[in-house]
Amino acid sequence: METEKNYHDYVIKEGKFIGDFETMYRECKDPWTQSTQPNNYSRLSGILHMRNFGINSLVECGCGLGYYAEWVYRETGIVPKSIDISETAIERANALFPHLDFKVGDITNSIENYKSYDCILLSEIIWYILPDLDQLFKTLKEHFSGKYLMVNQVFYKGTQKYGNDYFTSMEEMIKYFPFDCVAKVEATQKTDTTIETSVLFQI
Repeated sequence: METEKNYHDYVIKEGKFIGDFETMYRECKDPWTQSTQPNNYSRLSGILHMRNFGINSLVECGCGLGYYAEWVYRETGIVPKSIDISETAIERANALFPHLDFKVGDITNSIENYKSYDCILLSEIIWYILPDLDQLFKTLKEHFSGKYLMVNQVFYKGTQKYGNDYFTSMEEMIKYFPFDCVAKVEATQKTDTTIETSVLFQI
């Protein structure tokens, strides 16, 4: 019986960014255990942000297999515009949740196409777009003034090897971003190796 490949090997390995998401989704059935979403603090917090700030439309960047989009839809009635760089991920998401809205795209060069939406969600993708952040900030300032940017992101308890020259914690990330932080949640369990965070910025 073939052993399930380790999805980490296609993403960040030994402190180096690999970023082969297309191969990962072809060869790994359930990377990040998306189907069960075991560490759900940040995802649930994102839904609370939407409710608390009257967010009625959402662009989800890094939707993967679509499980969080389905959760958002069930809890809020919002059908997110869900984007992922992997064609295979989008094909699988469309098969799993045909009533939702999935599209292949790279938000680092197309985010301005979604300026009619209330909120941009960067869904666990910050580590993969670090070199593009400054240009992304510029585009958001130009096209999304007054709207919201939500960042759901995991940090690692003392084991982070990549991105340390940018930030290593939620508070450091908030200081790095040039927007007003209007809500933030940080949560973990004693047995977790990660810290879940969800931050809402007003642009």
